[in-house]
Amino acid sequence: MTDRSGPAGKRLRLAFICAGNPCDLRTWSGTPSHMLKALRPHFDVVNVIHEPFPRWFVLLRRAIRRLTRGSVDIIWSQFWAYLVSIPAVNKLKKSQCDYVFAVAVTPIAAHVVSVRPTVFVSDTTQHLMSNYNPMHSNLVPYLKKSARMLESTSVSGAELCLYPSEWARSSAVSDHGARVENAVAVPWGANLIAENISRPEERSRTDWRLLFVGADWQGKGGDIALATVAKMREQGRRVEIDIVGSRPTRLPENIDGITFHGFLNKNSAMNRNRLSEIYRRAHVFFLPTQFEALGIVFAEAASYGIPSVSYNTGGISGMIIDQVTGILVREGEGADVFCKVLTDLLADRERYLKMCHAALQRSRTMLNWEAWAQRVADELNTRARLVGENASRGM
Repeated sequence: MTDRSGPAGKRLRLAFICAGNPCDLRTWSGTPSHMLKALRPHFDVVNVIHEPFPRWFVLLRRAIRRLTRGSVDIIWSQFWAYLVSIPAVNKLKKSQCDYVFAVAVTPIAAHVVSVRPTVFVSDTTQHLMSNYNPMHSNLVPYLKKSARMLESTSVSGAELCLYPSEWARSSAVSDHGARVENAVAVPWGANLIAENISRPEERSRTDWRLLFVGADWQGKGGDIALATVAKMREQGRRVEIDIVGSRPTRLPENIDGITFHGFLNKNSAMNRNRLSEIYRRAHVFFLPTQFEALGIVFAEAASYGIPSVSYNTGGISGMIIDQVTGILVREGEGADVFCKVLTDLLADRERYLKMCHAALQRSRTMLNWEAWAQRVADELNTRARLVGENASRGM
């Protein structure tokens, strides 16, 4: 076994790879970028792969997915995964690193684990997604099977597997062969820096503003959100909703109080500032999503002291503590239930303010990238020391 502890005080060296350019905030909503930035104070990052897949493959994959309406995604083919991972794997093999940090890039990680000690990072597992998220459930059976095999190879071969929720961590162990001691749940942070936060006490008692952020209108429950607002207004409540990222193909008639802001690119300082302003004036973050592996947006809402309301689905409970930092509604409930939940919360000022402050406190102590990186550093440094001690004993 290789000694990665190094001399006393020497920092571990990392290589970093994800499914796109980690320096681009459009890659996976900015998550890899924030991870990489948070890791740098704790490790020497010696190699960052900016283009994990050849450009021709990215275009070919996109074309086939469109032609087959998502049923064929060649990234999950054993053959294609091996072929297109060769350049990245060769670079990582030559890298003078102690660990490869592989973020949500299973097809490459499956081939990296055999050549370099690997930290595998994801928000879910193929087993969980295969019959849950339409992007995966629509795959033809042989690709579903291949995807699960690639995932199992990555998970079982990694020295450490990091997940943001117990939902995902337990699946890695029970469904993909991760060793219990190597699978760890560490909450993720927000991908939007909260600035000039408005005090919850300053928010209006009678004029309520909800916030919906999601690029997939149907999947994120956009129609349910609009129906909920309509019911609240029918009951005489002064409520409005800001919608960011998507809109319906056809608006329902006779509904007011909706503002569509379109897609706001976080790479743009102007758009980031605009999004921050929208968060600052919100009372509640409302996203009745139909499926969600995690939901970074819930961490973003918490960083502004905004409680969240959503379904209790997927890994959302890793972000929202029900009845403490937000409210989780049973899957399948409709606009009537959300109307009552939101009205009851916003009408109870003491309860609402308590939930706001609990969300903000959790953001500052757990749902931030600095806290995440510290936990990761503690895990890896402890493991490196143990490896070094065992090597010195000749074990």
